Amino acid sequence: MKETKKLAFSAITVALGVAFMLLGAVFEPLDLASSCLASVLLLFIYIEVGAPYTYLVWLCTSLISFIVYPTALMWVMYLLVFGIYPILKGYIERAPRALWWPLKLLFGAVSLTALFLITSFVLGVPLVDEGLFGLPTPVIYAATALLGALCFLLYDIFLTAAVRVYYSKIRNKLKNILK
Repeated sequence: MKETKKLAFSAITVALGVAFMLLGAVFEPLDLASSCLASVLLLFIYIEVGAPYTYLVWLCTSLISFIVYPTALMWVMYLLVFGIYPILKGYIERAPRALWWPLKLLFGAVSLTALFLITSFVLGVPLVDEGLFGLPTPVIYAATALLGALCFLLYDIFLTAAVRVYYSKIRNKLKNILK
């Protein structure tokens, strides 16, 4: 693929990713789902264009989402978790198969902890409602961490399925466009 097409395809992907992010910012119940959809676009850039452009798409989508809608925390989630993980997933799955899940879970734990700390202490927005259902705060944090780990595993499975669907059904149809 020529450099001009790579740049154009990347720019279109950034615009589509920002549109997904804005959809989640406007309709808050869709914030995680829209971040996930925006991150799926990075898989396609990684496959078709290559790693350097994938990093640029990730950073540009995060930055533009922050500029356009800074009060929504989706750009933080995308920057720390959803945007970078599809890129790292490709590198992790080049390691020996026995290391895949430990590395993925380690990244999930570190990134979700960083997300929690940044949003709670830097931005002042708690991700967990303390005193929820009358439970003690440590129980709420533990349940949130377990739920976050489960959701992260489901997200990884979703990304793997998206790559399989792309290779089996979509890539052949786009072959002429992406030359």
